[in-house]
Amino acid sequence: MPELPEIETVKMQLQRVLPGQTLVDYVVLNPKAIQSDISVLKHKSVKSVKRMGKVLLIDFGDNLLLGFHFKMTGQLVYEPIDNAQRTTLNAQGRIVGGHPTEDFWNTMPSKHTRAIFKFDCGTLYFNDQRMFGWIKINPDFVDKLGPEALTITTDKFIGSLKELRKPIKIAIMDQEIISGVGNIYANDALWEAGIDPRTPSNKVKNDKVELLLQKINLVLNEGIKYGGATASDYVDLHGLGGHYQDHFRTYKREGLPCLRCKAKIEKFVLGGRGTYYCPTCQV
Repeated sequence: MPELPEIETVKMQLQRVLPGQTLVDYVVLNPKAIQSDISVLKHKSVKSVKRMGKVLLIDFGDNLLLGFHFKMTGQLVYEPIDNAQRTTLNAQGRIVGGHPTEDFWNTMPSKHTRAIFKFDCGTLYFNDQRMFGWIKINPDFVDKLGPEALTITTDKFIGSLKELRKPIKIAIMDQEIISGVGNIYANDALWEAGIDPRTPSNKVKNDKVELLLQKINLVLNEGIKYGGATASDYVDLHGLGGHYQDHFRTYKREGLPCLRCKAKIEKFVLGGRGTYYCPTCQV
């Protein structure tokens, strides 16, 4: 958390308000979060907001991309100072995205705020509880990303897996193989395709790999449709956050009946991540 749909959701929202605005000032509250000299962005105007894999990019032109990687607990909160802009947003008059916490609706900055970006019409806050996330200009990380999960071709996907012995779930979460798939959507896509997460990638037949790619697209697009997932203890988000969690297939459903065969969903750890699957349907 957050994954491609969550980043895509905040990207689409920020694209409505940031282009054309100038970065008036910035405040670095924790230098650990900033991995570049962002002074070069001051007084430059935003051209667009983009996403590559799970990285959000604010494009200032002149080959200057301000990248945000949310990792486990990163989030962005945009609060407009322009009343006209505020009325076009939700009831809270702000844009939020990333890991859901009380900071979605708390007064900003909070104790978790690591950097503040002041624009003409509003302020963007980068919050990160566990401080694994980062902010960087022209992050080389994106150069290492594999093809986008929503655009990779079937042939490319099959070719990238055919020599791999690693478990299929680990492979589809490897951002250098296919970018954008995280734990939530990997679990659900594998259930949709009827594949055991532990199956070695090179043992998955081509027709199953093709089906898996279709299901990856299905769950990611569904995640975007519902504004991402708010899989956290914060059940009351005051109307903020996504609703894909209402449509989980296996994720966080340990002990509950499979939506397909009614067997109990089981959980185990694979590659350090909680993995949920149906022992009857996924073989």
